[in-house]
Amino acid sequence: MRVSDALVGQPIVQPMWESFDNAIVGLVGHFVTCGRLPDALAEPAVQHIRERETIASTAMVDIGISIPHARFDGIHGIAAAIAVAPTAVYQLADGLPISIVVLVLSSPALVGEHLGFLSTLSLLLQSARFRRQLRSAPNSQDVLRLIRESEPARI
Repeated sequence: MRVSDALVGQPIVQPMWESFDNAIVGLVGHFVTCGRLPDALAEPAVQHIRERETIASTAMVDIGISIPHARFDGIHGIAAAIAVAPTAVYQLADGLPISIVVLVLSSPALVGEHLGFLSTLSLLLQSARFRRQLRSAPNSQDVLRLIRESEPARI
């Protein structure tokens, strides 16, 4: 599955979140607003993501990205929401900036597909040039265009 095919709504550019927790609440809210997650499941989803994050952080501090993810009942297929900012979407407790956050929720039935999607997304975000372009994108449409242009062609 292509990253652009899984995106929920428009990318969020320059959000005003102060912490990882605020970013997760904001991104889960985006899933709800876009109709990909029922409102009643928002808080359980946030809690599930928090629990997953305590097991192992998804922040890659050296490149300033985070890919929080969970397999969660209430999501059909694979869905992702992205937030980007020139400096920081949020800062870690020690003040290190995370400027690209991609929240991925998948159906519990899609173990292999979930891992494959995370692998594809990670490979895309390994490019320093791509990360620079995302961080400097002025609007959601440019972020989406950059993702579509940078991901592998459909097979």
